[in-house]
Amino acid sequence: MSSKGGPRAVGTDGNDFKHRQRVASHYTWSVQYKSYLKYLFFFHVTVLVFMWTKVGGEFLVKTIGVEWPAFTRLDLPTAYPWEYVWSLSFLPMICALLSFPKNKIQLLKYHYYGQFVLGIVPCAIGIGSQLPELFDYVSDPENSQTPTFKGTFPMVIIWYIFFLIAFQIHAFAMYFSFNLMAAWQPPKKTE
Repeated sequence: MSSKGGPRAVGTDGNDFKHRQRVASHYTWSVQYKSYLKYLFFFHVTVLVFMWTKVGGEFLVKTIGVEWPAFTRLDLPTAYPWEYVWSLSFLPMICALLSFPKNKIQLLKYHYYGQFVLGIVPCAIGIGSQLPELFDYVSDPENSQTPTFKGTFPMVIIWYIFFLIAFQIHAFAMYFSFNLMAAWQPPKKTE
């Protein structure tokens, strides 16, 4: 036992801690993976803000008819359908955050599969749909019909940078949530 500034117990030099109880590893993993997921969610929300600005700005300007000069000056191409689906990828994050306080595995499973359906699948579709534009731009950058950002920088390059970042965010989120589910599972009984 510890005493604040008092005499040390007789017969010990302070190195007798190995017999004491330790925190079970699955509790440590749970805390660790929860914090990793929260960091990933921060990066995910950062990327989402840019996507919501693009998709939401287009919706406001072209569909509703709101005057937004800053958005029209950007001269962005029309949003692809996969962009709208990927914009919903915040929903699995909400499920994960709701699962954290009480370690609810079912909500974390929704997060795991939601990351795949609303995150990885739209990105994979986007990669496939942008591939012809990438080949067109790489083969002849001067005469390419690739949409541009502000009339100068090709959007296909921006999209592939986005895909690189988004795939890493979603893959790591799925990896950490899978390990978090394993940490939350009751221990298997050996017979």
